[in-house]
Amino acid sequence: MLNNKAYRKYLTYIITIVFLLSLLPVLYLAGIDRASGDDWGYGLLTHRAWMESHSLFRVIQAALLTVRNYYSSWQGTWFSIFLFTLQPEAFSYEMYWIVPYIMLSLLIGSVSCLLYQIMVRFLHMSVKEFLLFDMSILFLLIQFAPHKKSAVFWYNGTAHYTVPFAIALFGIVCFLRFVQAWKMRYVAGAAVWMTLLGGTNYLAAIFGCLGFLFLGIFFYKRSRKVLWMGIPLVLEMIGLLISALAPGNARRGGETYEITAGRMLWAVLESFRQGIEGVIRMGKEQPVTLAAMIILAVLLWDIFQEIAAREHMEFPLPGIVIFYFFGTYCAMYWPGIFAGVEVSGGVPNTIYWVFVLMFMCSMLYGFGWLAAKYAQGGNVNKNNMRYVYAGSVLAAMVILVLGRSNLKDTTDYMCLEYIMTGQAEDYKEQMEQFTQLLTDETVEEAVLPSINDWQGPLMHMPVTEDPEAWTNQTVKEFFGKKSVVSIPRKEWEAGSP
Repeated sequence: MLNNKAYRKYLTYIITIVFLLSLLPVLYLAGIDRASGDDWGYGLLTHRAWMESHSLFRVIQAALLTVRNYYSSWQGTWFSIFLFTLQPEAFSYEMYWIVPYIMLSLLIGSVSCLLYQIMVRFLHMSVKEFLLFDMSILFLLIQFAPHKKSAVFWYNGTAHYTVPFAIALFGIVCFLRFVQAWKMRYVAGAAVWMTLLGGTNYLAAIFGCLGFLFLGIFFYKRSRKVLWMGIPLVLEMIGLLISALAPGNARRGGETYEITAGRMLWAVLESFRQGIEGVIRMGKEQPVTLAAMIILAVLLWDIFQEIAAREHMEFPLPGIVIFYFFGTYCAMYWPGIFAGVEVSGGVPNTIYWVFVLMFMCSMLYGFGWLAAKYAQGGNVNKNNMRYVYAGSVLAAMVILVLGRSNLKDTTDYMCLEYIMTGQAEDYKEQMEQFTQLLTDETVEEAVLPSINDWQGPLMHMPVTEDPEAWTNQTVKEFFGKKSVVSIPRKEWEAGSP
C-alpha cells in the first residue's frame, strides 16, 4: 500500500500532466487571436510612428503622448495606458499570436514564484509538494477565470488586469526574498515593480499595498530592516496618487464622481458585504473551485503534520491574519463600488484570482498554526484531527452536488467548442481577409464583409454599417482610411469581382 508521500508524488505527476494538457487548446487559439476595439484606439499613435520610421525612440515618444492625452481626457492609469500603446499589431499585423503566450507566462510565472517562496523557502516543503499545489492553483486560475477574453486573449484587457496582477505578485516575491537574504537588490526590484503597479488598475494596486503592509508587520519582529520596503510602498502610493488625481477620471466619472471620506468609508463597508455575497455565489455557481480548495486542504494538512514534526514553526494570531486575508479579497470590490461605474471583464478575474490566492494563504497559515499547536515532543497528535479527512471530502461532495457546476464555464471547453465547430478557422480566414482589405493602399473607403461579433473566448468588436460608430472610427484611423463600413457578407460576396 502506498504511503502518503508516494501517493502525493503520483498525484503531482497526474495534476502536472493535466495542467499542461489544459494549456493546449488555449495555445492553439493563439494563432487565431487578433486585435480588436481598444487595441486599435490606444495603439494608433505608436502604430503610425512605427510605420513611418521603424524607430523605437519615435514609438516611445508616441506612447508617452498617448498617455498624456488619455490622462487628461479619460483615465489616470498611466502605466496601463503605456502598455496599451504597445499592442502587437502596432508593429506587425501578424504578431498578435504572442499575447496568450505572454499572459500565460506572466500568470504562471508570478503565481509559481510566490508559492515557491512561501512553500519551499519558508515552509520547507519539497519541490514535488509545491508542484502539487502550484499546478492545482494555476489550473483553477486559468480554467475558471470569469472573463476569458480579459484573462488571456485580449491584449488591452490583459494589459490592464493580468499584467498588473503579475506585477503585484513579483513585488511581493521581492519582499519575501529580501526577508531571506537582506540584500538591497530586492528592495530595488520591489521599487521598480511597485512604482509601475501604482499606474495600473486600482485592484492590483490595492492588492500589492495590502500585501506589503502585511509582510512589513509580520516580519518587523524579525528585523527592522523590513522598513526598507517602505520605499517601494511609498513609490507605489505616489504613482497611485498621480493616477487618482488625473483630470480624465473626473470626466469619465461624470457629475457624480467625487472623493470624500464618507464615500470611501461606505465603499469599505459595502465591499465586505459584496465579498461575503461573492463567496456564497461562488459556492453556488462555481462549486469546483471551493471543492478543489477543500481537497487541497486535506493534502495540506497531511504535509503540515510531517513538517511540524521536524520544524519549529510560529503562526501567531491566526484569526486576525486569516481575517486580514479575507479583507484583502473584499478590498478588490472597493474600487468598483467607490467609482460607481460599470466594471470591465478584468475586474471579476482579479477578484477571483485574489480570492483563490487568499484562500490558499489562509489554509497555509491556519493549518500551519494547527500543526504547530498539535505537535508534541516532535510528534504530531494525528488522532485529534482524524475526522478532518472524511469531513473535508464530504464537504467537497456536498458543494458539488448543491452547486451548479458547469464544465461549459471552463476556458478549455469554450476553446474546444470554438475550435471543433469550425468557427475558429472561419474567424481566422475572415480576419486575414479583413486585414488584406484594410492594408490595400489603393482602397481609401473600405467596405468590409460582416463578421460575427461572438467569437467564443476571443475578443472581437465588429465593424458595423454605421461609419460613425466607435469601432468603425478606430479602425479607420488605425489603418489610415477615409471611411470604413461593413455590409452583410452575402451582399459583399455578390458585389465582389
